[in-house]
Amino acid sequence: MRLPLRERVLLADALMGSLDDEAARRVEAAWAKEAEARREAHLRGEIPALDGPSVLRDLQARHGK
Repeated sequence: MRLPLRERVLLADALMGSLDDEAARRVEAAWAKEAEARREAHLRGEIPALDGPSVLRDLQARHGK
């Protein structure tokens, strides 16, 4: 977590690439299922939509970065 963002992204990509094809498909399927569940919850009014710049400002304010 102490690595700069770019290096963390590269590391995450390398780790995903090191998984066998079946494991990678399971991970992608799980994320797709989660994304669809969140979309459906939003459409039902259970979770709000937030714009990216506001979220980033909030995160920076909370974590001082």
